[in-house]
Amino acid sequence: MVGESVFITQLKGVCNVFWGFRLEFKQSLRTKKLWVILGVMMLLYIPGFYLQKSSGQEIETVGQAVSTLINGINGLGSFFIGILALLIGATAINSEIEKGTLRVAMSKPIKRLSYIGGKFLAHTAVLLLALLLTTVIGIIGVVWLGAPVKGQLITDSLLLNGLLLLAMVQLVALGYILSTFIKSSNTALGVALVVMFVVFMIMPSVIQFMAAKDTLLSENPDWQAYQEKSKEYQTKYLFYVPTTQIDVIVSDATVIEGDIANPSIEYVGIGHAIKSNPTNLFNLAFLTLVYLAIAFYRFLRMDLR
Repeated sequence: MVGESVFITQLKGVCNVFWGFRLEFKQSLRTKKLWVILGVMMLLYIPGFYLQKSSGQEIETVGQAVSTLINGINGLGSFFIGILALLIGATAINSEIEKGTLRVAMSKPIKRLSYIGGKFLAHTAVLLLALLLTTVIGIIGVVWLGAPVKGQLITDSLLLNGLLLLAMVQLVALGYILSTFIKSSNTALGVALVVMFVVFMIMPSVIQFMAAKDTLLSENPDWQAYQEKSKEYQTKYLFYVPTTQIDVIVSDATVIEGDIANPSIEYVGIGHAIKSNPTNLFNLAFLTLVYLAIAFYRFLRMDLR
């Protein structure tokens, strides 16, 4: 009887999480969050494909194809991806309080933990669906540019977008913290923009300068030493910037040997790059759990009025 009671309680908890998941997933589709994310991702890829095709540059290897995909999400691309994910999280809870829909949901026989857990899983599912569609678009684009259709191309494209998913989920979780501590959704959006500006623009510039100061701005500038120092500093001091952690990981997808005048370049794959950087992968996963723990703890104790 005791075991049956425990099973029924667990089943109710799963059903409540699924209820929260279904509610948020439908709302995300209704408010076009999925299509906004997909649209941003396509804007990062498609213009680059068109320009490369217009210039007559064709892709001959899987390495060149993946490098093209990586270039599409670097720089401003990673900034837009990051800010989109953070803004989704920053209005997840407070906007529901402002509209009064959260109190309606809480009037049902559902626990707070089940509600916020289902909401987060729904946001993750929306991001996953958008990135799966993006993977298809990316593969079609590089094949259009001449890339060979091989298993490694599909695998590495999926792994690359899997890393993007980890980064975006971490930023959604960070946004949940803002959403549970700041009751005004407009204020939370403003704070999120400030966080993005500081985290994605100011801090990386400071760290890059530190690496250059130690290696390039000296009597004997060493470019290789700068790259190694930059990677070390990015891992150590920018562990909270998920897109920077991705940059560090994917930089090892290509191995460059020999001198600068006649380098030997070998593509070893995204899988190899991930295995070579377990610390950066750990940063992506662990901080997500930390952010979620803080957001969930806050939500369980906050005033929903």
